[in-house]
Parts: sequence; structure tokens; C-alpha cells
Amino acid sequence: MERKILSMLYILVSFAPWVVYWVLCGMGNRLGVVTPLAISLLLVIPQIHKKDFNLMDLTSLLYFSTATTATFIFNLNIFVEKSGFLGYSALFLMALFSLIIKQPYTLQVSKRDYPEIYWKEKSFLAINNIITGVWAVIFIANAITFLLLNATSALILSNTLIAFGMVFSIVFPLKAPAYFATKEFRKYNWSVDVTQKPKGENEYDVIIVGSGIG
Repeated sequence: MERKILSMLYILVSFAPWVVYWVLCGMGNRLGVVTPLAISLLLVIPQIHKKDFNLMDLTSLLYFSTATTATFIFNLNIFVEKSGFLGYSALFLMALFSLIIKQPYTLQVSKRDYPEIYWKEKSFLAINNIITGVWAVIFIANAITFLLLNATSALILSNTLIAFGMVFSIVFPLKAPAYFATKEFRKYNWSVDVTQKPKGENEYDVIIVGSGIG
């Protein structure tokens, strides 16, 4: 459980540049694109050393590099004024891309909780596909929210969806393995009718062949 908590903290850390971005840009502060860039660099530099990159951190670095260039070199305010829509749209494209290449972006964090033998296991990948899919829906829903609603309503709704995503990312991996483990065996299940009449001499519920000494 402790390792899972640490992994969830890592996800929160990956969200840190975006939280800073939305808070500062929400106040109309142009430093809202520079500060997240610095945080993104701090997250990616250790990954360069390890040659083990997190897709979300790379996306953050690319996005905030673009936003900083557009804001301070080309004097465009679109990344400040439309921070909610553009930011969540970028995260949606990141999540969608990771699903298309069959490397869901949550997989990198999930690997911290399980031995390498599980990393290519079918159910393990399926769980991460589902979690990443849920986040993709949350990201695009939040992008649309900021496009259509006023700032206050959009902020409340988007934070609610993010909170749901966090809870889902914690609870679902705890419940899903048991479901996938039993799924393959359900077609072999027998239902027993305890009210049925006593069986005749040649009637049996189950016949086991080749059980040996067992």
C-alpha cells in the first residue's frame, strides 16, 4: 500500500506544473507560463539521467516551452487567456496518443507498484488502458467546460472531475485484478440447485478424470 501511495504522489507531482499554470493564469499573470516551465524542467532532468521518461512530464515541458515562446517572444496572450481550454486539450491529446501507441501514460507510474513480470500481462495493460481512458475523458470534458462555461463554474467542475480521477486511479487498480483473474473462469462455473431431487445411480454433478493420487 505504501508503494501505491508513493506512486499516486508522483502523479500529483506531475500535475504540479499544470496546477501552478492554471492558478497564475487565472489571475492574469504571464509568469503562469514560465514558472510551470521551470517545474517541468526539474521533473524531466532526472529522467534524462535515468533514460526513463514520463510522457506527461515530457508533454508538460513541450507545452510550457511553446507557451513561454508564444507569450514572451511573440507577445501572444492566448496561453494565458485560454489556459484552461488549451491546457486540458493538450493533456487529452497526450492521453489519446498514449492509447494509440498502446503505451497508456499511467503505465509508467503503475510499473512502480508491480514486479517486471506483470508489465506485459494482459490484465495489467487493460487496467492501465481503462485508467488512461478515464483520464482522457476527464481532460476533454474539462477542456469543453472551460470553453463553454464561465471561469468560476469551469473551475469548480474541472476540479471535481480531477478529484474523481484521482479517487478512481486509486480504487480501480485495487478492485480490477480480482475481476480480470476470475473472468476467464466464469464460463466454467456450475450452478447447483440445492432443491433438486436425489440423483439416480448414474447421475453426477462432476466427474474428475485423471486426478491421480489427489
